[in-house]
Amino acid sequence: MSAEVILDRQQKLITWLAAHADILNGAVGASSQWEIDTIDSLKEALLRLDDENRLMDIGIVGRVKAGKSTLLNALVFNGESVLPQAATPMTAALTTLTYGERFKATARFYSQADLANIEQAAAVYSDLLEKSLIEELRRTEGRAGLDPERRRELAERGARRALATQQPSLQASHEQWAKITASGLSLARLKEDKPLEADDVEGLAALLADYVAAEGHYMPVTKSVDIEMPVEALRGLRIIDTPGLNDPVASREARTHDLLKCCDVVFVVSPAAQFMSQEDLDVMARITAAEGIRELVLVASQVDNTLHGSEMQAQLHASLTGLRRELAGHAGKVLDKLKLSNPEVGDVFQSLVDKGEDAIIHSSGMCHSMSVEFDSVADWQGGRLTAWQNLKETYPDYFRDDNPGLSRTNLDQLANMAGLHEVVEQTRLAKARVLAARRQDLLDAKERKQVELLRELRKKLALRAGDIGDVGLTDLKKNKRALERKRIDLTRALDEKLMRVSRDFVEHLEASMERVIDSAFDAADSGVKRTVGTETRKVRVESHGALNWLAKKLWDGGYREYDETEATILPASVKASVSAFASKLRTDLNKEARHEQVKFDRALFSELVSTARNELGDELDIEAVYSALKSIVNSVDFPKVLIRAPVLGTPAATVKLRGEQAGQYLAEAMHAIHTLQNAAQDAVSGYVEGVWSKIPKSVAGEFIGYIQSQFDALQKLMEEAEKTRATLTMMDAELEAMQ
Repeated sequence: MSAEVILDRQQKLITWLAAHADILNGAVGASSQWEIDTIDSLKEALLRLDDENRLMDIGIVGRVKAGKSTLLNALVFNGESVLPQAATPMTAALTTLTYGERFKATARFYSQADLANIEQAAAVYSDLLEKSLIEELRRTEGRAGLDPERRRELAERGARRALATQQPSLQASHEQWAKITASGLSLARLKEDKPLEADDVEGLAALLADYVAAEGHYMPVTKSVDIEMPVEALRGLRIIDTPGLNDPVASREARTHDLLKCCDVVFVVSPAAQFMSQEDLDVMARITAAEGIRELVLVASQVDNTLHGSEMQAQLHASLTGLRRELAGHAGKVLDKLKLSNPEVGDVFQSLVDKGEDAIIHSSGMCHSMSVEFDSVADWQGGRLTAWQNLKETYPDYFRDDNPGLSRTNLDQLANMAGLHEVVEQTRLAKARVLAARRQDLLDAKERKQVELLRELRKKLALRAGDIGDVGLTDLKKNKRALERKRIDLTRALDEKLMRVSRDFVEHLEASMERVIDSAFDAADSGVKRTVGTETRKVRVESHGALNWLAKKLWDGGYREYDETEATILPASVKASVSAFASKLRTDLNKEARHEQVKFDRALFSELVSTARNELGDELDIEAVYSALKSIVNSVDFPKVLIRAPVLGTPAATVKLRGEQAGQYLAEAMHAIHTLQNAAQDAVSGYVEGVWSKIPKSVAGEFIGYIQSQFDALQKLMEEAEKTRATLTMMDAELEAMQ
């Protein structure tokens, strides 16, 4: 199919999606899913591919920390750290490398729209984090042995960890916005780009560090960097180092896709320890199917990290051979599956499978930099020192501090820069063949995607039409007329049923609450009386008469003794019993009231539904009857039972009362209980009257009005559905014409 036809259909699809986005419930989002390029970007790619003298574009793709920048530093800059490693998708600048007569670069900053999008995504992340934190705190509430500060710390850590897995792009935006605000840069004063120029690669690296290094002053706001250098390895090429697809910054991802459209070859960089992960496979499927890229090179990076362990051989070459065989076997299995899910480009993946081990280029940018700077081995620190010590420990016959020649030879074997340069040179030699086919490959890919999108959109329309269902306006209007005819009889029957059920409810409610009061009073009476005790004491009384007088004088006689028993009471216990009685009485009365209300709701609903069905028969949708009556019954709101507890005084002696004092306090307590009993009975009477006043005396008018309002809403929906059905038919015809 010609470029003109594809561009014409592309424009029609874009226009169609924009015009019908509301009908499709947001299906315009499919433009991202199906790689619907803008007309301008597609025209630009085709014009570039038409240029016979254009540079050969090599794309570098791979997930964050796959070693892309380290690999390019080794391949192009002989190990010099011109391109820093990225920690997150937000800190990875989109970079292009081309040949130029001078060492220069152009740093491009985020636009105001980009910054607004990052800020918005950061705000969404903060909201999600707060909600997740609250949920974590609720989940760990009551956990023993954790003080509140420590519990919050653990909850926040768990919430951040969960969001890092579920929303990595939002998390990256949040971190980037924090760096942007912390930088103190005046965003409004930043120009669109910043030209840089130096005398040599070291000088350019120093300048670039301010824009792309992790601690660079302008790093938070740098979107992309275009580098030109008089490096022979770049002659005739443009290397595009991508920050990865699914970029949190929409404009940068769009630019990445625009550049990938023009790529002739793509190097897929995947760490040997996690070779050909699902993320790598998704990228491969996307760029081959969407952009028509057919030349892929698989690079197993960071091989030095995988050459340790009990399964490795004592000889370095044997271990490396075994690793390559294992990587090729794994790649063959996952690529076979990728063929099945992407049959339209299956031959691209089959060619990689057929090559076996030859399809995989192993590499280690770390080993290359160690080889270049081996003279300073004594000064190595951090990751480089750790990697060197691991190699020495695992392969002591191949890596030694005191043998630079031997060590460099084996470091170069792992770095495999020669193998990578050979692949680049083969790519350069195949430029004419690749460039000749690249334009048609892109057109074929865009045609396939257009056909798939048309098929998918027509399927969406069919599903939407099915959701609408058959329009039954005639039946609906018939039901409305039936309701009007039976309005009088229905009103009388429903309201009579309401009155009967309501009176029964009020009678049962008052009787049941009176029983609660009587039961509570009996329990309180017994409880207070149980606090009464007795004490017995000896009483000595003087006897009258001469003999008794003589006895008192001679031997302390003349007295008589007897036992006297008196009542005792603990005021605190009595007061607690009265308070418990008041509290329990309120609780029990409200509990009983709620129980009776539930019974009333059920009985009323059941009786009203039965009456409505008897009066209306099959002329009205029973679901509408249920919905209307349920709404009416649920709208009846009942108050709570309120009782004021009597205040029982506190005597001067609060430990124990005896005798007359005990009797007086007991009488006061019983009076308080009787007072509360009378107050409760008055409260129940008032409560029942209040409930009766809240129960509607008629439900028919509200019921019929509710049904009619539902009919009116449904009629409007059905009329809209008829219009929508006609619109969907028209839309499908438009899509069919595009096919």
